[in-house]
Amino acid sequence: MKEDELRNTIIGLLNELGTSTSDELISCLLTSKNINVDAKTLRKMISQLIREGIILKIPDAGRKKFILRLSVIKP
Repeated sequence: MKEDELRNTIIGLLNELGTSTSDELISCLLTSKNINVDAKTLRKMISQLIREGIILKIPDAGRKKFILRLSVIKP
């Protein structure tokens, strides 16, 4: 899968889910979207999207994890 396709798939899925942990997002991508890349590649792409400000990483003290959400929700 090309980098742009993977990027758009991650953004689209996070737009559908609203919020998600990185583990939940990766699990969903690997199972329901039939992505043919490994988890390491997905984590790198998610990290890149966070650095670019497309995805926000919000601490959730109750779950002791970070929650991911889009910085601007696409219609």
